[in-house]
Amino acid sequence: MLLPTQDRSARRLALCLLLAGPFLFGLWAVLLGQDGNWDLRNYHWYNAYAFLTGRWGMDVAPAQVASFYNPTLDLPFFMAAQVLPARMVEFLLGSIQGANLMPLYGLAWTVQRSATPERRRALVALAVAVCGMVGGGQVGLLGTTFYDNVISLFVLGGILVAMGGEGAAWSAPNGPAFRRVALAGLLVGSGVGLKQPTIVFAVGTCAAFLAAGGTPWRRLFLAFFFGLGVLAGMAIFSGHWMWFLWSHFQNPLFPYFNNVFHSPWGTPDPYRDDKFIPKGPVAAALFPFAWALDPKLVGEIIFRDYRVLVAYVVLLLTGLVALVRWLRGQFAAEGPMVDTSGPARARRYLLLAGSLSYLVWLKLFAIYRYLIPLEMLAPVLILAAVALWPAPARARGLVTAVLLLLLAATGQSGTWARVPWGDRPFSAKVSEVQAPVLPRPDHTVILMTGYAPTSFLIPGFPPQIPFLRLQSYFIHPDQGDILLNRQMRQRIDQGIANGDDFYLLLAHWETWTMDQILPRYGLKGAGEPCQPVTSTLDEPMMLCRIIPLQPAADRDMNPVN
Repeated sequence: MLLPTQDRSARRLALCLLLAGPFLFGLWAVLLGQDGNWDLRNYHWYNAYAFLTGRWGMDVAPAQVASFYNPTLDLPFFMAAQVLPARMVEFLLGSIQGANLMPLYGLAWTVQRSATPERRRALVALAVAVCGMVGGGQVGLLGTTFYDNVISLFVLGGILVAMGGEGAAWSAPNGPAFRRVALAGLLVGSGVGLKQPTIVFAVGTCAAFLAAGGTPWRRLFLAFFFGLGVLAGMAIFSGHWMWFLWSHFQNPLFPYFNNVFHSPWGTPDPYRDDKFIPKGPVAAALFPFAWALDPKLVGEIIFRDYRVLVAYVVLLLTGLVALVRWLRGQFAAEGPMVDTSGPARARRYLLLAGSLSYLVWLKLFAIYRYLIPLEMLAPVLILAAVALWPAPARARGLVTAVLLLLLAATGQSGTWARVPWGDRPFSAKVSEVQAPVLPRPDHTVILMTGYAPTSFLIPGFPPQIPFLRLQSYFIHPDQGDILLNRQMRQRIDQGIANGDDFYLLLAHWETWTMDQILPRYGLKGAGEPCQPVTSTLDEPMMLCRIIPLQPAADRDMNPVN
């Protein structure tokens, strides 16, 4: 039950949360400033534009490795930004992210015992939900296009459905129970389909059924039907994209896991970013403490938040309490941890789902942004775990209250390149690009080099101009004759033969690529001043005219490799 039905004041409190919470977080997002994060400039803006305008096959990897990410999640933001001013778009995005209050409230309501007075139950649920929403990671992402706190709606909603109905997944007849967990899996799987790193929560929430209680067959079938729902959600939101990648690049996850699929379009490498994963069991066990001291161990920015750390410690203590009671022979005779009712198994499921999801995250990514749903969920986990301690209810309540107050007071968000709002609050768009006028757009090719995110500038150029990224953290001429390199080389050779105009788009701190990368394709700078390309999201970039190293006829006789 999400909204109380007996106590009117409790019901009004829940309704006020429903109506005011997202609105307040939307305002908060606007006050934080316009989102100008690196990923927005690198691919969130471009991928939606490319998908809607059919630029696939025209451009080659302008957004580096992210050029091949599923654009579905980026489409609403991009389309809204075409018709609404930037502040309104930011407000709407922040409001959607603020809607996480509701599943957090529902989960905090659910893990409390039904005998708890409704007013107290509602107040505790509200406090826990707010604590989950003001974490350092979540607030830093508020109003940004990373979407980890949008995907969290699917994860938290799926867990709430799985636990709801007074633990119906464990107490109801097979049919209703299996339908419930399939729906829960569909929600979590939809999150995975929209953003692949959400797989850590799909694995954790599915595997938790195997240990949450019930007969072995019941547990197996709960996990099975939840898994079917996950696969269905993935198919709905990413099936089309996986088919596209398979059809064009012979790898449905291209370029990831190309050591398995061996697509000729890339190198036979996994392309995974594993630099944050701790090395060794000791480092893994102490990892929450380590990143509490140095947040750069889990990401690119400085922030502070102890929610996951405190939940980690509390869950370890709760496990230790259970082990001690079992060793004393009391585990099967007393205490809340032996309660076999549906609500008790639902609470056990929540603790297992959170713990297993964390372990999968630790093994696959260890990037904090991908753990944002668990940061939000951490206060609920603390509430549920402390309730299992063999202590008086008043003492457990005091411990929980102190922990939540400390977490709320000590969080400090980081910043992901916020930019000042423009002077025209009711007309300024999210991304306004001013590009130089090019004399022959129908006979122009623009190349890109370096690591700076510049693909968001492409919509500011005439749509018939192709963009080829010769070098980035994803692709390099040293990778040899992979098909992406071959495609670009053939397009450049054709352009030289046809007398096309060539330009290079790059950041001013990456002009070294002119001397080191362009000659690999038979090109060089024209020796003319570069022209600025300005935007509302970043400092000016440079557009430089480039020319062949030698005439086309001579080049055919003496090719440059």
